[in-house]
Amino acid sequence: MIINEQHLDTYTQGTPCVNFYLEEVDRLKNQNRLHRHNFFQLILLEEGNIDLTVDFEQNKMGPQSASLLFPHQLHIANISSDTKAYVILFDETVFCSEILHNDLKDYNIDLQKRVNYVSFENKKDIFSEIIHIWHSICDLYKDFNLVNKMQIKLFIKIIIMKLINACPEKALVATDNEDTSLYIAFREMVDREFKENRIASSYAKDLNVSVKRLTEVCRHFCGLTPLEIIHEKLNLELKKTLAIGHLSIKEISIDFGFSSQAALNKYVEQKFAMTPVQLKNKLRNQP
Repeated sequence: MIINEQHLDTYTQGTPCVNFYLEEVDRLKNQNRLHRHNFFQLILLEEGNIDLTVDFEQNKMGPQSASLLFPHQLHIANISSDTKAYVILFDETVFCSEILHNDLKDYNIDLQKRVNYVSFENKKDIFSEIIHIWHSICDLYKDFNLVNKMQIKLFIKIIIMKLINACPEKALVATDNEDTSLYIAFREMVDREFKENRIASSYAKDLNVSVKRLTEVCRHFCGLTPLEIIHEKLNLELKKTLAIGHLSIKEISIDFGFSSQAALNKYVEQKFAMTPVQLKNKLRNQP
């Protein structure tokens, strides 16, 4: 099976704007095979249910909920026949990653996972506000010009801000600013270096703290040790790479910094109780 990779220009071709696409649907097409996009996808679910699996995490979306998928997240959607939803597809010119790395830095840890599914069951007034903004976007789109394009981009950002504000653990609950900075720096370092560096003491040394202090801070913020955070990142990226299937097992072992293919095999068998090939087949053939 080849992973289906969707591109925004497939939807925007022939429309007034190449940066986003709007759709109001009474029934979303089932997307029950693993696939990914090169764009953001925002779903506002008013009625019906969606079983949504994103990066191998399962969510059951119900009425008055939302999902924001980031570019290149692997996902599957099984959609009920009574679905009524509003969909916006958009690129990074609408909501760039720089916002998350600067203005919203304290909200950025695990943000993708948290906004993949947000329920407004107990915040129905906020969901109503979001639907009102959706209709305002549609009105602007019908009378499309450069000024209205900028307003649409602003409204999409406002919806995203409301999702971030409503999702669980919306910001880091810090003991002090120094702990917050240390935790964010460690998570960002792991994202950059997990392929080459999987030794907790090495991260602690680079951050100029003891392993004990780094462990205390990580446990405070997410309940995991530094090594568990490193392995969590490594396991997810291994699963995604195996599922996509562009690289051979030998190439994956080299790309992820394992000393040999045998070392990769041993790691995967320890973590997933199967060989890399078995894991690959399981991931790529899940319904």
